Amino acid sequence: MLTLVTGATGYLGTEVVRLLGERKRPVRALARSDAAALRLEDIGVEVARGDVTGDADQLARAMAGVERVFHLAGVVAHRRRDEARLRAVNVEGARRLLAAAATAGVGRVVFTSSVAAVGPAPSPKRRLDERSWLSTDAPPEFRYATSKLAGERVAQEAAAAGLDVVVVNPGFVIGPGDVNRVSSWTVEEYLRGALRFTVDGGLSYVDARDVAAGHLLAEQHGVSGRRYILTNDEGNLSYRQFFDRIAAVTGTRRRTLNAPVGLLAPLARAASALRLGVPTDDQELRSGAHWWYTTAARARDELGFTVRPLDETIADTVAWLRADGYHRH
Repeated sequence: MLTLVTGATGYLGTEVVRLLGERKRPVRALARSDAAALRLEDIGVEVARGDVTGDADQLARAMAGVERVFHLAGVVAHRRRDEARLRAVNVEGARRLLAAAATAGVGRVVFTSSVAAVGPAPSPKRRLDERSWLSTDAPPEFRYATSKLAGERVAQEAAAAGLDVVVVNPGFVIGPGDVNRVSSWTVEEYLRGALRFTVDGGLSYVDARDVAAGHLLAEQHGVSGRRYILTNDEGNLSYRQFFDRIAAVTGTRRRTLNAPVGLLAPLARAASALRLGVPTDDQELRSGAHWWYTTAARARDELGFTVRPLDETIADTVAWLRADGYHRH
């Protein structure tokens, strides 16, 4: 059963490819660059050159003979200057990919969205489920979340038109192997002592390896047209609580101060403009200052989704960062 993976060299994509390889399944992957193609070929993956923003012929060639698709390609960004790229990849790229899959007669597509498309909870006491959707009048700093919502709506339209599509909504992934520091930067910067302030709000943390396994469970057991949140319910933590967990696991504690986002955002914007190497910018800071708390109850009940303890995930993340040399940065 030939399986196409988009975003195969990304954080989650790498884990999905690894799991497919363990199951001896033939994998083809889209690769935008020579470097990506070489990485994939080195692990025995068939390479189709191109990306989801390519033309129809390019995607048709990638789909030839494919029975399953895992669509993980996406852009994570928050600034105004990123809006066009977010739209091109997360929305129109998804549309092109799903159209090519429908034309090729692909048996099933597992479409990777995000809990960002679920939206933030109104308070830290709430855990949102698949019935919740990001508001269509979300604030400007929700650019990434808005693009993921629009992409997921495209997947819904494809499912309604007859394509077998299952949507997964991962939480905030951490764990070993985040070579581009897409999400593990928070752990790294806390340990380095670069994160000294927190804001009200929090995330739903989950191990990337568990999310990858959840993708395969969704492929096997998911209901077409349905969405499944893949997160660790234990991982719904405020930033202060999350840093306390890192400190407890590692024995390294950094003093942090909680401050209003209205105070920190202008400072982050100025530091970013001056290229001072701050770990975040004002738009990401404002976007994060909400309670992005969710539950994986449906995935547990319908897919058999399981997660490892959060402290194990934190310990493995830290071990990987140390091996990768974060202290030299």
